[in-house]
Amino acid sequence: MEKDKNIKVALIGNPNSGKSTIFNELTESNQHVGNYPGVTVEKKEGSKKYEEYNINFIDLPGIYSLSTYSDDEVVTRDFLLKEEPDVIVNIIDAANLERNLYLFTQVVELDIPIIIVLNMADIVESNGQKIDEKKLSKLLGVPVVVTIGNKKKGNGELLDCIIENHCIGKDVDKVFEMSQNAKVDYGDDIKTEIDKLKVLIAKDSLLSKFPKNWLSIALLDNDSSALNLISEANNVQEILEQLKKSRSHIKGHFGEKAKTEIADKRYGFANSVVKTVVQKTRQKKIDITGIIDIFALNRYVGIPIFALVMYIIFKFTFTFSEPMINLFSLFFKWFGSTMARIMPPGIAQSLIVDGIIGGVSGVLVFFPLILFMFFAIAFFEDSGYMARAAFIMDKVMSRFGLHGKSFLPLMLSTNGCAVPGLLATRTLDSKRDRLITMLVVPFMICGAKLPVFVLIIGAFFSVKYQASVMFFMYVLSVVIALSIAKLLNKTILKGESAHFVMELPPYHMPAIKGLLLKMWERGWMYVRKAGSTIVFISILIWVVVAYPKAPIDVNLNQNEQAALQVECSFAGRVGKIIEPFFKPIGMDGNRVIALIAGFVAKEMIVSTLGTIYAIGDNEENSQSLKDRIATDKDWSPLKGITFLIFCLIYVPCVVSAAVFFKETGSSCKWLALLVVGNTVFAWLAAFIVFQIGTFLKIGVR
Repeated sequence: MEKDKNIKVALIGNPNSGKSTIFNELTESNQHVGNYPGVTVEKKEGSKKYEEYNINFIDLPGIYSLSTYSDDEVVTRDFLLKEEPDVIVNIIDAANLERNLYLFTQVVELDIPIIIVLNMADIVESNGQKIDEKKLSKLLGVPVVVTIGNKKKGNGELLDCIIENHCIGKDVDKVFEMSQNAKVDYGDDIKTEIDKLKVLIAKDSLLSKFPKNWLSIALLDNDSSALNLISEANNVQEILEQLKKSRSHIKGHFGEKAKTEIADKRYGFANSVVKTVVQKTRQKKIDITGIIDIFALNRYVGIPIFALVMYIIFKFTFTFSEPMINLFSLFFKWFGSTMARIMPPGIAQSLIVDGIIGGVSGVLVFFPLILFMFFAIAFFEDSGYMARAAFIMDKVMSRFGLHGKSFLPLMLSTNGCAVPGLLATRTLDSKRDRLITMLVVPFMICGAKLPVFVLIIGAFFSVKYQASVMFFMYVLSVVIALSIAKLLNKTILKGESAHFVMELPPYHMPAIKGLLLKMWERGWMYVRKAGSTIVFISILIWVVVAYPKAPIDVNLNQNEQAALQVECSFAGRVGKIIEPFFKPIGMDGNRVIALIAGFVAKEMIVSTLGTIYAIGDNEENSQSLKDRIATDKDWSPLKGITFLIFCLIYVPCVVSAAVFFKETGSSCKWLALLVVGNTVFAWLAAFIVFQIGTFLKIGVR
């Protein structure tokens, strides 16, 4: 395809502006997700074939400004400066026009063709207002398109506008002329200082490729990335000297730092635009968001409502996933039996049936549950409630030495994996807050631990009580995390948390398509993990469980011979050596082996147990792993709960430990606290529960 038929479009906007919804609707299934090199920020790209053009959309992270205080802002600005998109589409929440225009005042300085998208226009109308988009377009000198993202309204007009502006973008002078209308009038005094810096910037070939007006303002704004850009310039000292004089002049004239004065001018510009283009049409409709928040944010009922929401998520997940889990279980049982009949007895059959199918099926059978869990959580995220949950939990978490933003990494860990939870702590400004949060993130029940909990709870509790027990375990994980945070706050990490500020978006009904995409993206990550790491580890576990071969004893039945094989194997011998340390908490060698495998990946606990119980199994005596555990004399409800408590607390998986090590600046001290400290704590907690339960004869056989 000809180069001018390919259009690179950067989607930018504030968080909760509906940017990702529009991206999903435009690109549909033609999208992929990754990460930007060197950072943890998610990278989303998608394509759209429209008329004769191939439009490539890049959904940049949601930001409030182009300052570089966070990875999201760095990634967005670096992309706009270095990747040279043909068109920038600035998605704006029409109901919060003034705040959203602040980002626009910075982006327009980059001299790239811009389209403003007034999204959520229906909310503006329900508020009894109207935005004159034609007047706004004329005032800013850029095209304006009105959309309702979750109803697919305005997408066609947006695509037409992108193509039109791509053609205009080839005329550099035309783009510059159009952008002049939108640029903030900083006044003669500040403009004079900007011009002085522009002259010096133009002298250096390295800097001349950047928009000179933008770079000059960014330097006056004391932007760290802009200062880094000029550090390699030939005339860097000359620029720094002029910058110092310019800042001093502005402060002397206005009585404020240049940074403050520039921000004031930008907000003033945005405010004047809003006053010009926003009209009141009628009485505002009932504020549904305000009414709901009376209860959702109430100091007395807010937390009970949050607990109810979490219980609904678990109830929904267990209730609707149960039939599909049973179908998956039947399928893998049939598949294993079929392969056992097709293949001749021997090493190959045992490897395929016992090792791979027995191990991997133990994890994949819970795929429906993972999907339903992710769907339910995505619903409350997209509806706007989860932002309220973070706000509510801030008051609770601050009492335990955690920042309100710590709730988000904890929720991310609950949603899928401890790794993104650990990486999400980068949003915390305080190093102390970050470290405490990273130390407690592994206590959450991540997606990898979930199959372990579902397996054990399903083995010892009826369907009627499973959601309640699971809810209790989640509450326990939060209690443990908060308690450890409090302990750290009072001992080795004393201090006060930073203040918590977070935007609360209006409530709205999530788009089903967006929910399904989120559900599938997170669920597919789970499947990929099962399809790579778990297959390899399942084979390894099969080898150490199947060899060396135990002597055949004709006096033993099928299950007794299988138990003898495990006992004589490499894994059984290692388990026997370590078993005395775990006897006081009610665990035998098989569970010890599973816990060791769990250090590689927590899903491996299930697949390892599946492999162990599959050794020597046959079609006539085939049972699900859950049934085998439920009927095994070496298990009991008390031992099951003790096992779960140990799994909840002990060392996180090796990938999480590696990320933790990197994020703490490769500190061996903090890594040792995480690995050794968590395991010792897990043993002590399991010991107390098991010994008390045994003494009171609760859940024993």
